[in-house]
Order: sequence, then C-alpha cells, then structure tokens
Amino acid sequence: MRRFFVVLRKELKEMLTWHTLVPILLIMVIYSFLGRVINQEQEKQAAPQPVTVVDLDRSQTSQMLAGILTKVNFKVTTVTEGVVNDIVRKVASEKGTAVLVIPQGFEAGIQAQHPQKVQTYTIMRNFSMMGIQGTFRLDAALNAMNEYVGDTYIRSGAPGLDPAIVKHAISAQSFVTVGTTSAEGGPQEIVGVVMQQTMVIPIVLFLVIIMAAQMIAASIAGEKENKTLETLLSTPVARGALVTAKMMASGIVALVSAAAYMVGMKSYMGSLLGSDGGTSGTAGLAIQKLGLVLDLRGYVLLGLSVFAGIMVALSIAVILGAFAEDLKSVQIIIMPLMMVVLLPYLITMFVDINTASPLLKWLIYAIPFSHPFLAAQFIFAHSFIMVIAGIIYEFVLFFVLAVAAARIFSTDRILTMKLNTARRGSGLGGWTLQREGVSLRIRRK
Repeated sequence: MRRFFVVLRKELKEMLTWHTLVPILLIMVIYSFLGRVINQEQEKQAAPQPVTVVDLDRSQTSQMLAGILTKVNFKVTTVTEGVVNDIVRKVASEKGTAVLVIPQGFEAGIQAQHPQKVQTYTIMRNFSMMGIQGTFRLDAALNAMNEYVGDTYIRSGAPGLDPAIVKHAISAQSFVTVGTTSAEGGPQEIVGVVMQQTMVIPIVLFLVIIMAAQMIAASIAGEKENKTLETLLSTPVARGALVTAKMMASGIVALVSAAAYMVGMKSYMGSLLGSDGGTSGTAGLAIQKLGLVLDLRGYVLLGLSVFAGIMVALSIAVILGAFAEDLKSVQIIIMPLMMVVLLPYLITMFVDINTASPLLKWLIYAIPFSHPFLAAQFIFAHSFIMVIAGIIYEFVLFFVLAVAAARIFSTDRILTMKLNTARRGSGLGGWTLQREGVSLRIRRK
C-alpha cells in the first residue's frame, strides 16, 4: 500500500504543476467575469424597453392601451400622426426596438365587440440570445391588452358574448424591420431560422481553430522532440519561408475541414428544421425580403473573416509551439489559445454588442476571434463596414504575429526555448538547468 501512495504522490507532482494550475485558475477567472457580464446584460434587459405607439385612433381606449404597455415594463413614446413606414424608419435610425400601430376606428370596433388588429414592428439589429429577448416582449404586451379588453367585455355583462372575442379581442399583424426594410412575419420564427445559421459558424470555427492550432504546434514539438528541426533549419530555405509554409499548409487543411464541417452541420440543421431549412411560407419570404441570407458578397466577407481568424490562431500556435519540448506538452501550451477563442464565442453568443458597455465592447473587438463569430450577425444586419474593419484588423494582427514567429525561427532560440528552463530536482536537493541539450545539476548544501 505504501508503494501505491509513493506512485500516487509522484504522479500528482508531475500533473499538478504551474503549467496545469494556471490554466485552471484562468478558466475560473474567465467564467466569473463572463457570469458578471451576462448578469449586467440581463439587468439591462430587465429595465423598461422603449416602444413607440403610433396612435392613429386618438381615442380613450387607445390611450388606455398605451398605459397598459407602461405597466408591462415598456417606456412608451406616443405619435399621433405621420406615415407608418416613415415612423418605423425613423425609430430604427434612433436605435428604437419596437413600434405598435393602433389603427383608426379601433375604439369603435372594440365597442361594437368586433375583433381588432394592430400592427407590430420588431426592429432587429443583433441576433444574440440577449439581443432577441425583446422580440418576445410584444407578445406579453398583446396578452395584457387582450386581458384588459376581455375584462371590460365581461364587466359590461352584454348578452351573447363570443368567448373567442373575449379571449382574443386584439390580434397582431407582425412585421420585422432590418435596416430600412420591413417584411411581414413572426419575429420569433425569423429569428429562430437566422440563429440556426449564425450559431453554426462559431461552433465550426471553434473546432477548426483548435484542430489547426494543435496540428501546427504538434508539428513543431514533434520536430524538436525527434531532433529533425535542426535538419530542417539547416536546409537552404529562408526560415521565414519555413514558418509561412507551415502556417499556409495548416491553414489550407483548416479551410478544407471548415468546409466539410459546414456541409455536415448544414445537413444536420436541415434535418432539425425540415427539408426547406425552416424558410418556407411567410417566414421564408420575409427572410428573402429582409436580406437575411448569404449572397456572394456575404460569403466572400464571411470566408475572408474566417480565414483571417484561422491564420491569426496559427501564428499564435507557432509562437506557443516554439516553447513546447515534446508532444506531451502541446496540450498545456495550447490551453491559453483555447481560452482566448472560447471567451469571445461565449460572450458574443449571449451579449448584444449594440447595448454592451464601451469597455466590454472594445474588449470584444480587441480579441481577434470575435470578428469571425460576429461576421454573420453583422452581414445579416447589413453592417458591412464592421465586417471589413474586422477583417483588416485580423490581417494586420496576423502580419505582426507572423513577423514575430519568423524572428523566433530566424535564430537558434527555437531549439532551446521551453517553459521550464529551471526546475526542481527530484529528491536531490538541487536544481537542473537545461540548455542546448546540456544538463547541469547543481547541489545545494
């Protein structure tokens, strides 16, 4: 039994090093930070949301409905005249979120116990989980208005009341607005289809980046471990060209893998949504009209953003791989890169970038892997300038990191760089210094 605990102690000492403990602590810090960020965003969503009521009826009943909206956590701005489409475009340009149109003759229809229809315009700028929560608020407002009108009918005690009218006296004709274009359709249905498209890309990109980074880091570590890196560096090929060739080869493999993953995920999502991808009927027409599909320009911008993100990850992996002593240490070396990729994926999935605090917004933009995750959302929201700016930032950062990696390979430090250049001796009361393949043990007295 004593021998068992000796072996157990030895294994724990080898596993519980600062190489493994630091990533664990960083993950704890990152998730704590992410929890606070999401909590702050939820508090913002809990605050009264702005809605513009276009009251074309200008009656006591319509004014009463505006008051009901205030009670269900809306900040109401009332407009009594103007063209509806012009009002919607103005509200969208002023960062508004919703417009409710009460038609003329609304009060007379309610008093005559005839079902009435209002128009709702949901303005979409973001397709994150937090960003789409407002699409469900108008349903709650409509239910509250129906409850008020139904109670009014019941209190009146009029004979021959139709239960259907009592429960659903008011219905909604729903529209979704993206940019300056509006289309008829249920916001939940449209958002559901768009989210299925935007969520596939981050998942595929995350898998591809991690796979490509591990591939190139393992290649460098394997060459160092097998002592073939010295032979490779002694060939009459510029070392910058060696670095570029390694990254381009891994990048090509990563792009092929990304294409394969995208085809597989598209088929998988199609099986969940149906053969038409959930874009048939009114929702399909609305999605086409709103431009919530990737055309040639969208595919080119998205492809460039994804490719730039992969190349940034590969350049970081080359630098980290230079510190790896063998294949066993590659996982530990790549851990920081995995966390940097995972953080923007989780943040952009939950946080509405348009309503985020300036500090959080700039933090998201500073992480290069945020831009491929946000590219599809920006393309669907017609914010092409943001996509192009992200691509330029990624390529500039890639160039800087590639130059740094080339400088590392241009010297002999690539053969000697490692994280544990100094470590404790095992039971000998001293240290072991390792450099350029020479070991020197120093005893302490």
